Amino acid sequence: MSIFIKENFSLLCLQIYNIKIITLFIIKTINFYKLMKKNILVLFFVFVFAISVQSQVTIGSTDKPEAGAVLELKSTDHGFLPTRVELKKLSLPNPLPEHKEGMLVYNMTVSEKDTLQAGFYYNTGTRWIRLSVAPSFSNSWFYMPSIVFDTSVITPTGGTEEVDLYGAFKKQLSDDTNTDVVASNGAPGIALSSIPAPTDLNYYVTAYDHEVFEIDGISSDGKMTYKILKNASDSTYINIVFVEK
Repeated sequence: MSIFIKENFSLLCLQIYNIKIITLFIIKTINFYKLMKKNILVLFFVFVFAISVQSQVTIGSTDKPEAGAVLELKSTDHGFLPTRVELKKLSLPNPLPEHKEGMLVYNMTVSEKDTLQAGFYYNTGTRWIRLSVAPSFSNSWFYMPSIVFDTSVITPTGGTEEVDLYGAFKKQLSDDTNTDVVASNGAPGIALSSIPAPTDLNYYVTAYDHEVFEIDGISSDGKMTYKILKNASDSTYINIVFVEK
């Protein structure tokens, strides 16, 4: 009987010991979890702080980006591939949800009706504009549309005449009140829905009839002052060019 009690008592002690070991393991596991949770939280805040402090990023190198650059890509054998989309119309944001000024995409659509071409386009906030430079020229330039100079009256001595070159250009190509415009079928009512500001252009008279005109100067916003020296003939001419700055 005493042997049976001793054996049972030993078994009971062993069970109690095992329970104690398991309990200690559970407590240590809980404490470890709490510690890791705190460490993860600390690491999270450190990561967020590092991102907020490191406001400039270089991709492809451990070098610091150039001053003033929020993002710099570096590679000697890779290029930058922007998003490629299919624009529907210059005046529509599609396939983007809305116009956003400064947005840059590579368009894959070619449409003669809306002058869409494959290439880079940026958004002005109201429409898409193609990024392009003529191969032979570093600036975009164009001849001014035809206008009439009244040479029937000679400019009095000491007097001058003035013509708003930009205003005449805008009225012909970007003014929906111009009743002289005749558009082809399906074309917008105005030739250009957006044009550069007056001071975004340089103005040049590249050749003219010196016997009829005397050019005094052109203001930065496109107003030209001149004199009429004699009545024009059938061979009288004047060439005016606009160059985007």
